[in-house]
Amino acid sequence: MRRGGTSSRPMRARRGMGAQRLSGEILTDYPRRRNADERASWGTLQALSSMIRVLTHTSDCRRLAAAARVVGIAACIAVPVFLLYGTRLGYSPIYLAHDEAIYALCAHAIATTARDVNGHLLPLYFYIGGNFWDTPIGIYSMALFLKVFGVSESIIRTPSAVIGTLDVVLVYFVARRLFASRLQGATAAALLALTPAHFIHSRLATDHIYVLPFVLGWLLCLIAFCDRQRAGALFAGGSLLGVGVYTYLASVVLMPAYLLVTFIVLYRRYGMTPRPFLVAIAGFAWPLIPLVPWLLSHPTQYADHLRMYSLYDSRHLSTLQGLKEMLSRTGVTARTDVYYEFFNPSFLFFAGDTSYINGTRHAGVFPLALALLLPFGIYAVLLARRTPMIETLLLGFFLAPIAAVLVAEVKINRALVIMPFAALIASAGLAWMLGGGRARQAAALALLLAVPLQFRSFYRDYMNEYRLLSGYWFEGNIRGGLEELMRRNPPGAGRPVYLGTDIQWLDWYWPLYLVKERRQDLQAHTVYFDPKTINVHKVPTGSSILARTEAASQQPFLSAGPLRNLTPIREPNGSAYFAVFER
Repeated sequence: MRRGGTSSRPMRARRGMGAQRLSGEILTDYPRRRNADERASWGTLQALSSMIRVLTHTSDCRRLAAAARVVGIAACIAVPVFLLYGTRLGYSPIYLAHDEAIYALCAHAIATTARDVNGHLLPLYFYIGGNFWDTPIGIYSMALFLKVFGVSESIIRTPSAVIGTLDVVLVYFVARRLFASRLQGATAAALLALTPAHFIHSRLATDHIYVLPFVLGWLLCLIAFCDRQRAGALFAGGSLLGVGVYTYLASVVLMPAYLLVTFIVLYRRYGMTPRPFLVAIAGFAWPLIPLVPWLLSHPTQYADHLRMYSLYDSRHLSTLQGLKEMLSRTGVTARTDVYYEFFNPSFLFFAGDTSYINGTRHAGVFPLALALLLPFGIYAVLLARRTPMIETLLLGFFLAPIAAVLVAEVKINRALVIMPFAALIASAGLAWMLGGGRARQAAALALLLAVPLQFRSFYRDYMNEYRLLSGYWFEGNIRGGLEELMRRNPPGAGRPVYLGTDIQWLDWYWPLYLVKERRQDLQAHTVYFDPKTINVHKVPTGSSILARTEAASQQPFLSAGPLRNLTPIREPNGSAYFAVFER
């Protein structure tokens, strides 16, 4: 209604302002007119009213809703994946591999004393023995779990299951951002979760799997930087690569390689503008600062790494001479063959790794369906609009075996970073097939359905036949022998325990299982002996002895008379590699 050509809105506004002032006066005066209890209630009401006003602010609501959505999606992915990866960790694999025992003992030392097994306070790297130095992130992560939950096979392997779960979550978000498709995000996550090699290494307490979340985090940061041009995202991506150097020894090669991939992306988008390059370099460099004083104070570590992986003879050749040897015709030919073998269809899709630690020999590294989805994905990536980030998938995939190529070993544990890139590329292939005609769509659905069906067969084998066949590769039933020794020597018995040094890694397994069973009292009564040099007549009567079943290991004791209370330590198939007896 108009009066004199004037709108009634100002009048209504003034009425509203008057009502607001009146409301304010009532709110102000009300507490003064009531008793103490009512004033307290009114104060609570005012506080709740303030919280509601904050929460209902539009931008705050959007941020909270976005954060809640991200957390919800992550939880929906993480919970089923962790239940799959983290179930029966102590059951299969059947025993702890020697690397798992070593890492667990180092982690327990950190968890209980903040020192390594050699007495060094919070070291940057862990010296294991010989030429072997281990990276810190896996051991420190395991130490947190052992500190809280104690020592058992399941707890020792749980951090790896957590890392494997994190990989799957991150792959979803990378694919979601890269392809702008929730469906492709879910597809990539499912393909990685059901990849046999990823499942296997997510259940091993080794450091091979720890590099993956750092590479995926870098990829996510690089995508964010390309989308929004925020230097912080680029710096964070470089930092993840820098910190990732401490995850696994192969990362010393992989992380600089992916930094070069970052430079390629930056050059494609910005040319030679120096600022983004400097930001990426700064992010990569700062985590490596502690490495400088560490290597200066441990000058043999670099040479030890070279000798351990037989890159070249660092005792007799300089770095330049060693590089020349690696780049010789023989060296290049051998490494070219290794690189090819990593993309051999038999290795990727059928037989997998020859080691029972890395595979079951009944399944490839990837699901068989990826034998088609990967080529289709590469075709789709090349066919699509050629953006630097899309091409990064191909670079990441084909660079993944570079560290393994340098050491000339075809082992999937040396190139696990190939798996998330393969899952991302395969999801692009599936999307390309679904975007075609009915025949292509039907084939895509058939391939997608084949993945969980094959994984079901793989999982059944992993929990049954593989568990029994792989025992030898996991050092045999050393655990059974050590448990028999502890059974024969109850607390307070004080009898000597003799352990044969021809049982490799026994000096790591024994203290670990003493910790697990809380029998550290036996450590003081432990004697390590060499079957070739031991004087049996000096072994006290009643001593418990663990030795190999081979005649050479038991011969010194047999020469002194029959073995007393002999107990063969049986494997699941009935064979025995070890025996416990008494002097």
